[in-house]
Amino acid sequence: MSLEEFLAWEQTQAHRYELVDGEAFAMAGGSTFHAHIGVNLAATLRQQLRPRGCFTFHEGMKVRVGNDVLYPDVVVSCDPQQLERPLVERPALIVEVLSPSTESFDRGRKWALYQQLASLQAYLLVSQDALSIEVFVRAPQGWHYRREAGAAAVVELPAPPCRLALADVYDGLLERLG
Repeated sequence: MSLEEFLAWEQTQAHRYELVDGEAFAMAGGSTFHAHIGVNLAATLRQQLRPRGCFTFHEGMKVRVGNDVLYPDVVVSCDPQQLERPLVERPALIVEVLSPSTESFDRGRKWALYQQLASLQAYLLVSQDALSIEVFVRAPQGWHYRREAGAAAVVELPAPPCRLALADVYDGLLERLG
């Protein structure tokens, strides 16, 4: 299926789909923890990045990578024209909350696709089973990886410039996961 065919077809569907290599894949529903963490992330990022001219979207915004279309859990675009566009084509930050059914895709093919986006500065993989965030940050010589864990941990990103305290990301879940 072409990108144009997919976009027209998806508008007629009751559920969301991703387009990868010309094939449409149904999006699985997430858990309560997954949804709660996603909202916490989006709220924290919006509060910090909106004054800097960035837009934060939670779940329903499509990201275009070439002819592929993906739905990250949270995406930040600092493109001043983003609100005029139906797709994010220049994300600065993408976050995926890991689920058992999607973890291998988020770590594998999806991550490989996201790396093609020249605007992307950071990619976060957020556990819903433990207080843990894996951080990939673009550097001149490639992507740098680190993992932050525990209620006192903080993820600091140079671009887009923000600070995510894991206590805020997991607010409401600390007793269950800590």
